[in-house]
Amino acid sequence: MLSKFRKPAEPVVRPRRVPKVESTTWVEVPSDYTNAAKWTPSIGEYFPNFSGKSTDGKITFHPYTNGHWTIFFSIAAVFSETCTAELADLSEVQEDLRQEGVRLIGIARNSVDELNLWRDQVSQRSGFAVKVPILSDPEGILTNTFGMIHPLQDDNATIRKTIIMDPRLRVSMIFEYPLYISRSIEELLRTLDAARGHYEETGHRQPRL
Repeated sequence: MLSKFRKPAEPVVRPRRVPKVESTTWVEVPSDYTNAAKWTPSIGEYFPNFSGKSTDGKITFHPYTNGHWTIFFSIAAVFSETCTAELADLSEVQEDLRQEGVRLIGIARNSVDELNLWRDQVSQRSGFAVKVPILSDPEGILTNTFGMIHPLQDDNATIRKTIIMDPRLRVSMIFEYPLYISRSIEELLRTLDAARGHYEETGHRQPRL
């Protein structure tokens, strides 16, 4: 009578022997990696808010850039020939970018007074009044946070890093150039156009991977 309450015997499952395969993939990282590793912006991430002094007064990043495409770039060495040429090239397209709703903002490890003097010199060289605001970060608080200081390049100077953000403050593109290679403004503009085109085509949605 109790048979109907008894569960049928479970089948015996014998373990299957799987030959062990040695992986040929491996990686070595420095022993202090976990101590040295820190957050830096990545493509697709929401860029954090921050505030600092600039050549145009105090700037709070989100209110200044939200709703606009933004080109945020580090300046390795003001008064140097390479950085002067880069900012001069940007000054020639700054008005066109402004009319298209693009914000340009630089950052450097210099005082506001030094940055204003340098902007004046670049304006004289290019023939265009430089209107690009440049954040002053002499202590390296912001540039270190955003991965613009690479100690094996220089402990104090930033590399030539450029971050393009969409109107939702998401990172669309990151360029990193060492100190000895100048930026290509043509490539920067080409990438901006491609990012804006993709943004419109996808209806402002990030693709599913």
